[in-house]
Amino acid sequence: MSLIVTLAAVAITLSAWAVAVLHVFWVVTVTLQEHQHVVSAAALAYAVLITVLVAGSLTYLSARYGYERRVSTRQSASAAEIDAFCMTAVPSVTILIPSYKEDPALVWKTVLSAALQDYPRRSIGLLIDDPPVAATHEDARALGEMRELADAVERRLAAVHARVKSAAAAFEQGADTVRLRLSGEARELAGLYQEVAAWFADEASRHRIVDHTDRVFVEVTLLGESRRYRQRAADLLGDAEREAIDEGLLRCAYRRLASRFQVTVRTFERKRYTNLSHEPNKAMNVNAYIALMGGRFRERADGTRLLLERTSPNERGLAFDDSDYVVVLDADTVVHPEYVLRLAHSLSRPEHRRVAVIQTPYSAFPGSARLLESVAGATTDIQYQVHQGFTYFGATFWVGANAMIRKAALEEIAEVRQECGFEVRVFIHDRTVIEDTESTVDLRRRGWQLYNYPERMAFSATPADFGALLIQRRRWANGGLLIVPKLWRFLWTSAGRRAGVSEVLLRLHYLTSLAVANVALLFLLGLAFDERLASVWLPITAAPYYLLYAVDLRSIGYRWRDVLRVYALNLLLIPVNLGGVLRSVQQACTGRRSTFGRTPKIVGRTAAPAGYVLAEAGLFGWWTFGALMELEAGHRLNGLFALANAAFLLYALVRFVGLREACEDLRPLVAQTAHGLGTLRLALAWRRFVAPLIVVLALLFPSAVTGTDLAITIDDLPTHGPLPPGITRLAVVDQIIEVLRRHGIRDAVGFVNGGQIADTPEHGIILERWIAAGYRLGNHTFGHVDLDRTGSVGFLADVERNEPVIVRYAGTDPDRMFRYPYLHEGATLIERDAVRRVLRERRYQIVPVTVDFYDWVWSDMYARCVGNPGAVEVLTRGFREAALRALDRSEETAETLVRRPIKQILLLHVSAFVALTLDDLLSAYEARGVRFIPVQDALEDPVYGIDPKVTWRGQENFLAQLLRATGRPGPRPPLPREGCHTN
Repeated sequence: MSLIVTLAAVAITLSAWAVAVLHVFWVVTVTLQEHQHVVSAAALAYAVLITVLVAGSLTYLSARYGYERRVSTRQSASAAEIDAFCMTAVPSVTILIPSYKEDPALVWKTVLSAALQDYPRRSIGLLIDDPPVAATHEDARALGEMRELADAVERRLAAVHARVKSAAAAFEQGADTVRLRLSGEARELAGLYQEVAAWFADEASRHRIVDHTDRVFVEVTLLGESRRYRQRAADLLGDAEREAIDEGLLRCAYRRLASRFQVTVRTFERKRYTNLSHEPNKAMNVNAYIALMGGRFRERADGTRLLLERTSPNERGLAFDDSDYVVVLDADTVVHPEYVLRLAHSLSRPEHRRVAVIQTPYSAFPGSARLLESVAGATTDIQYQVHQGFTYFGATFWVGANAMIRKAALEEIAEVRQECGFEVRVFIHDRTVIEDTESTVDLRRRGWQLYNYPERMAFSATPADFGALLIQRRRWANGGLLIVPKLWRFLWTSAGRRAGVSEVLLRLHYLTSLAVANVALLFLLGLAFDERLASVWLPITAAPYYLLYAVDLRSIGYRWRDVLRVYALNLLLIPVNLGGVLRSVQQACTGRRSTFGRTPKIVGRTAAPAGYVLAEAGLFGWWTFGALMELEAGHRLNGLFALANAAFLLYALVRFVGLREACEDLRPLVAQTAHGLGTLRLALAWRRFVAPLIVVLALLFPSAVTGTDLAITIDDLPTHGPLPPGITRLAVVDQIIEVLRRHGIRDAVGFVNGGQIADTPEHGIILERWIAAGYRLGNHTFGHVDLDRTGSVGFLADVERNEPVIVRYAGTDPDRMFRYPYLHEGATLIERDAVRRVLRERRYQIVPVTVDFYDWVWSDMYARCVGNPGAVEVLTRGFREAALRALDRSEETAETLVRRPIKQILLLHVSAFVALTLDDLLSAYEARGVRFIPVQDALEDPVYGIDPKVTWRGQENFLAQLLRATGRPGPRPPLPREGCHTN
């Protein structure tokens, strides 16, 4: 009956669409006769827009049909089949869990659920991607706990493993020496099952229940297994009473039980080794480990670098076991205890010999008390059904939260590339942030298939607030358009030509839907079309989709009215999806890869970028105003439709974002705007946000409110400022490098004081790490000398003395960039001009500063307050606000002086406090629309060709010098209050 209903829904949708399009063409004919050519063109665009949305409905209905067909014909593997599979030489499996700065308690559940898989030949690798030397005490604590997880899991299983292993050994010994009394042996095994069941129940009672994810973990991983073993014990006792016992099955049961708790868990940190990829994304973390599998390696120190080099099989070293299959699990995923067993059994079937990836698309953890998490989880659970339907048509896509991959298939698509002078093997390509989707096309080009196992066997976390959900869904929307050309090339290969029409259409829709559907929604809901285009057939095209969507939600445990909440959420996500799509467009135009935005998993709320909050408010205002205008014009149908959508969006803003939370996210933006402008000028300042908002609504939406180009420079390498106890200088630099790479900053300049290395040679490793990461070095004088105090002769000698240090680490042809210590350029104009002339003769480019907020003062205060977490939090928040205000001031100053935006240059120092706050600072800048550019690109701005011809006392940046040259004082940045304040 469900198949018939789905086919009827397809027929109704197609019929209603056909009538609606015919009605539109009737309007086109009438308007052409009336010479209303603009209206005719708008009507044709209207037809295209509704066709795009109807295509989305038909895709869902088609996937639903495929899902129902699979459900109606599916036959799960029987217990006898599974037992027979376990008695064979099963394929080996390596389970990889990539993790970056995750909560150890969260990762513990994932690792334990992997360790308790009911599968004999398995090992687990926890791939820790945190900087190997922590930059803060909190990071060090979390990293230590992560490194302990592997041993902690093995210790937890040790006692029960010893018990079942000894029991299995006793049975094997008895079976080999005497004739067994099988009914008695069955009762012994039943007792062992009871002990194992009690162990699982005890583990469940020990686990602290904090939220719904813990309840699901305990139920799926522990209590469910406890009940299963009790039932096995009861069944075995019944067989013993009937004397229906087979020795081979007993032997298999003992071996399977012994292997259940025998597992090797290891941690691996690729960033410890210079010759492994350090690209900040999950794909390269996994690639680094897969490249090592099957080999034996040794660590070798090369100066200050640590390398991991292959050795011969007979040499001592680190062995990385090879395996037939690789399972990749996100660090917030919990899998069913038979996940590996059933997927490996299915992948090993003869009909699946050309299947490269088998997965069960993840479900959301059920039972969340948070409305947004529940509704977002509903969309995830519906996507499970959609992906299952895709498999029916041969259009499966790899979705990366969990999957089992045939390693031989990965070897076929592997490529080699260079990173920092070392060869790196790439299996899962990281060109886009949806690496699993692109790898799907790579595998299909090689003739491999992908398959969705038709059972819900994996659960992953869903973002609980709008800020975290925004990061996740924007990442999902980023990359599909970039993969379309590769898919198109695949369709012209021999394997592609064999693909069916259904596969082609479904794959194209999957890659383009978030772009075209959201564009269509934006225009359809936001523009005033001719009243004659409205017809009763339009809602009929959508009715089957929403009715069956509601039915499907109800069938998986949600309520009927949740379909309305899903609709409201989809309206809320229009700017988010478009932000992701436009990042793809930006990458296609510039060639610069997008930053991999990891979904935050933190205690508390993730703030949403102010630009997106403004966009949501702007959409609501736009639709409300448009609805009132339509009603005023007598277009009742159009007006009511627009008003209804505005009401849904308002509901989403109130319930999913929260009015108080939205105001909190906007407050820094308002404060930055008001700062220094005065109340009377606040209204004028608002104009700077109106234009970007209009751009958002017109589809040219950048990722935040305004767009500023900003280059990053770091002064005083290798070290600067006081160092808190327990933190190393190398850890500070490693943390800064990690954050820069994570934000996609591939070009930054560090200005070096070589005297530090002369005093402390071991600091040379810091410059080596900086160069190995792909960043550049500039001259900051040997001893950080002050030109105003030293005089030009001593100063230039110190510049020259620093050059061999830079050559030693940057090579024989280093970048000739220079920055004045203290930004002091000379006590007199004569001295200033003389030094500048000599620097030019030595081919130096002077790198000025336009954004400076005295971060070195904040670092000193941090060192005094480091033992007071509340004070550090206040200091960090104040530092972020100071950084945003400094950027605002620089933008305003540039507008005042040259009447246009300029390419800004940021000054920071290589301090412990900068390492702690850099991620937060760059995220805040990105939320303000900042685009990070190379220093050389910034210097090409003509503004830097202006010579202010002024002298000064104190620290003044380039824009402050220009203000002084025009007779205007430059503002000083806000500084932290003295003392360690917690309020």
